[in-house]
Amino acid sequence: MDPIKKSEEGSIYILEIGGSIQHGDTPAFEEGIERALNEGARFLILDFTKLRYICSSALGVLIASKRKIRRREGDIRIVLTEGDVLRVFRITLLDRVFHFYDDLPSATASYKDTASDS
Repeated sequence: MDPIKKSEEGSIYILEIGGSIQHGDTPAFEEGIERALNEGARFLILDFTKLRYICSSALGVLIASKRKIRRREGDIRIVLTEGDVLRVFRITLLDRVFHFYDDLPSATASYKDTASDS
């Protein structure tokens, strides 16, 4: 997995994750999300446009993270257009659990009304 790049746009946290998330990368992936949550993130965007592979344990991290952030009345959005990673989300039916966007501006705009209330 490539190093996680974090940025913020107002109250929206953006994590760019590229490369491959193999089983051995899952703790670092989880730590990156946990760090954002510990900093108070309620609105999180995961930019997976440069991600080529995601393992099942990383999917488990995503589900657990979604539960945590929903308790804060927040959500996780994912930027991902096509490819093997999106196929994994579709096969596992997680495309029904997470909101997907074609690009970062669309994902950011999806939080516009919600994030401005914070």
